[in-house]
Amino acid sequence: MSDELSLTDILKGIQKRQTKGAITTGVEDLSAYGTLSMGSPGLDFCLYNSLPERKIIELSGAEGSGKTTLAYLICASFQKKEPKKHPESPRKIVYVDLECSADPSWAMNTGYNMNSDVVQTICYRPEDQSAEQVLTDVLNLIKTGEVGLVVIDSLNMLVGQQTHDEGLDKKSMGGIAYTLGDFVKRVTSLLIKYDCTLVGIQQLRDGLNPYGPAEVTSGGRGWKHGCSVRLKVKKGKFFDEDGNELSNTAESPAGYIMEVAVLKTKVCKWDRKLGRTCVSFTKGVDILQDTLDVATYFGLIDNPVPGYFLLKDPDTGEVLTDKEGKEIKIRGKKNLKPYFTEHLDVWHRLYDKVYEKLSAKDDPNIVPFEKMLQVNVAETFGVDFAEEEK
Repeated sequence: MSDELSLTDILKGIQKRQTKGAITTGVEDLSAYGTLSMGSPGLDFCLYNSLPERKIIELSGAEGSGKTTLAYLICASFQKKEPKKHPESPRKIVYVDLECSADPSWAMNTGYNMNSDVVQTICYRPEDQSAEQVLTDVLNLIKTGEVGLVVIDSLNMLVGQQTHDEGLDKKSMGGIAYTLGDFVKRVTSLLIKYDCTLVGIQQLRDGLNPYGPAEVTSGGRGWKHGCSVRLKVKKGKFFDEDGNELSNTAESPAGYIMEVAVLKTKVCKWDRKLGRTCVSFTKGVDILQDTLDVATYFGLIDNPVPGYFLLKDPDTGEVLTDKEGKEIKIRGKKNLKPYFTEHLDVWHRLYDKVYEKLSAKDDPNIVPFEKMLQVNVAETFGVDFAEEEK
């Protein structure tokens, strides 16, 4: 009798040592793990719906570009979803505030309640701790199984043990690249096992290599390869109270357009490289206005000439009529939003229809934002996409 084990016996042995789902026949789509919205159709559009759960997500950008705001939006999405997913014991958010700048007031404007009693936030502000110790703490927190989302703000503030113990006159090659690379190897499987998502915020630094990129992030290639999605955030044009775009020299804007470039995605096709939304300085992300903008791009709201709108039924596509049977025509973009504010049932149906269309992966009629708006993403964001693919 042969001592060799059969394929079934070996797979059973592996399954005993792993969590449920470690061994499957066939491969599920990554969306089967679950998704987290970025808080608006205009942002989720570039990833065909939302961010993947159980993965590493990188948010990078210049000072004041909106990286932390985007992280707050992801946290808000988790807070909405978690009570439905685990109603008896919702898991927690761990916010590693290395910059000591977390703002609960602004977070609330994005829909993220840092002081929620339902989905609690554990704010970790390390005091004189090395990168190795902080990241070890993160690994241990994930292993509890009681954490569903970790945000590290920001990775650039981590200081390796060697640098931590030496004076400022000492320089270390590679910074925290080795430490972060080792961390990625360890955390990737833990995120799957404990159903947790990791968001790492990156500041941009000037590239010192004259032959390399003009801007770089910390962590080396090990961190980059470990990320399933890498997004670069940029502050776009300002807008006024009516949603009209202003020049960047405007004195009293109501907010700005947040633009997001997809530097890397392993969860969908890489043919939509631009996402965008409106961020009000007082109200946060205006999801209603964002929905209307995207619906207009998709033709769900007819815009035959600038400033003139014909409203359609989100389900049938027929032009909506008033009580007298006349077509509802709205002149001026500023008058479009009040209608949907008064008819939230129509807006909710429109919102669902927008997400249905932006999730479609094989619809030839859906054109990426960069083509609709004639934006050269590489030039606008200063990105060499060929370099990012390496």
